[in-house]
Amino acid sequence: MAELQKASFLSCLLSVLVLTASCSGLSELTPASLQEAQDRWTASRQSNYHMVIETKSDHMETSRYDVTVRDKQVVKLARNGMPVLPGGGVQEYSVEGLFHTLDQEIDLKEKPQLLGAPPGYASYPMARFDPATGRLLRFQRSVGGTKNSIEINVKEFEILAP
Repeated sequence: MAELQKASFLSCLLSVLVLTASCSGLSELTPASLQEAQDRWTASRQSNYHMVIETKSDHMETSRYDVTVRDKQVVKLARNGMPVLPGGGVQEYSVEGLFHTLDQEIDLKEKPQLLGAPPGYASYPMARFDPATGRLLRFQRSVGGTKNSIEINVKEFEILAP
């Protein structure tokens, strides 16, 4: 009986996640959807841009990142208005860096226990990409059986002159 209740709960949870995702315009993040987005981004040949990224998580405060990229390199990064010094990790906030993060999320989908999921639960990575350029618009990951969600929203994006 307990197994039946657990299966029923999991089915209901999955239905809610799918409904929520479809209302938000998000789709399941898959290797194919990520590759398609990366291909569109490469074809768009954007190497100079400014964007503002907002991140939310169950385990961290909401953060706002102001990013300037020149020649595909992050040249300016501020977190919540405070400059972040160049060095390890700043490239993660470029479009290519965000793609790398999403690739890692796809890998984690296969190992939800690394995200704290109890046995039988899964990770649900969802994303929406710009149809013209492929750049990330929004990412959301929830993990069944635990409070370990994350959201990445690109709030602003502007192409800069070379």
